[in-house]
Amino acid sequence: MSDWYRKKTWTKEDEEHFFSKLARARKDGRAQYLKIQAIVLVETKEPELLNIAKELLQKILDEYPNDNFNKSSVYNTFGEIFSLEKNIEKSLQYYKKSIDFEEVYPNVQTGSYLGYSELIIKNQLTHEYLNVEKILEDKISGLLFPIEKYKVFSILAILNYHNSKKEIAKEFAKLANENAQTETSGLRYHKHLGIVSERDVFLEQILNKKL
Repeated sequence: MSDWYRKKTWTKEDEEHFFSKLARARKDGRAQYLKIQAIVLVETKEPELLNIAKELLQKILDEYPNDNFNKSSVYNTFGEIFSLEKNIEKSLQYYKKSIDFEEVYPNVQTGSYLGYSELIIKNQLTHEYLNVEKILEDKISGLLFPIEKYKVFSILAILNYHNSKKEIAKEFAKLANENAQTETSGLRYHKHLGIVSERDVFLEQILNKKL
């Protein structure tokens, strides 16, 4: 039987069961349960469930305003939802909230920097390119998984080409390709975690066109 906070549907019975369990859970864990349930609903990508996820996330912000452990993840998940809904402005707003919060509270890191950067590139918001370049360059030293490196280096290649730095762009494109072809993560016990299973079609099209 699946965990009560990982429901992939949201019938009236689902809702009642979830909140009855939540009411009996430890108070310091409730925000975490709300967040996990919201993320599971987002993974379905179903419009009605995205709206439920937003309600659960907002409940965290309203009822647990001092919960710093989950806040950046809440903002990041809002960013994902609005991205799925094609609301680019709001998606960027929440991704940026997550990024800014992680500057103040770095104990918990999300993929908001990458979600933000991908949206900027894929929507060709050139006025934000300099900001994206700085964000990604600051992240390079801490990148762990091949999928992260592939995307970061791909975006940096595109940005450098845009800035007429073609040789630097080629170097980043080479690094992106190397990480896309990497078959193991380099981790001893999780050899296949975070490898590139499928290249990003949009990023590849831009790279192939420009380089």
